[in-house]
Amino acid sequence: MRAFRKSCRHALPFLALALCCLLAACAGRRAGDAGTMPDGTTAQVPQGSQGPFAPLPRVAVKSGQSVHVAVSGGEPNLNADLQSMLTAYIQSERGLAPADAADGADILVRVHIEDIYPLGSKNEPVSAGKALGGAATGAMLGMLLGSAVDVNGRSGAGWGAGGGALLGLGVALLDSHGKSKVWGMRARVGISPDGREPAEADMRQVAVSAEGADMGREDSLPALEDKLSLEVLNALTP
Repeated sequence: MRAFRKSCRHALPFLALALCCLLAACAGRRAGDAGTMPDGTTAQVPQGSQGPFAPLPRVAVKSGQSVHVAVSGGEPNLNADLQSMLTAYIQSERGLAPADAADGADILVRVHIEDIYPLGSKNEPVSAGKALGGAATGAMLGMLLGSAVDVNGRSGAGWGAGGGALLGLGVALLDSHGKSKVWGMRARVGISPDGREPAEADMRQVAVSAEGADMGREDSLPALEDKLSLEVLNALTP
């Protein structure tokens, strides 16, 4: 028993050292991986994909007017989905009637998707349950270790429990790193209030982003389409 206490007494400094190293590593990974993908590669953001862009010009519309929406530049399914979503938003929120063709429509909305790109990953906050579980486990192990050690004539259970709790919390924080992925979409948008096709000079760039836990490109598309649709919708002033 005496030998065990002696060995445990020497183990406590290593516990503190391990805690410091773990917290330092956690901070380093969080700082160093900002803007990188989970596989360690740096996200290459296309030139001009980061705003800020000027807001879309406001276009006055009246309920009952007809609108024709066309989307190009992306995959066929993406173009169709965005066109359907945007048309539905404009119909429900602005009261415009969808037109089957551009000829005769009062309002023309044109969207050309330029790129969909990864913007990196963000640190996802650790859940409260996971943090408490890690801290409780660490505290129990630390208390068991510290109870066998005398610190100035007293049991080291308290010191061990505190150090173990911090160590368990550090493990939980480190394990929560880099699970939220961020994606961006860049497009050019033109809105014509007089039924004529928007000129190239009238097309404005718009960039939106979306993020989610372990979100891949395909998973990000509904959120990106929704945010881009809202940008266009906000430009149509009733």
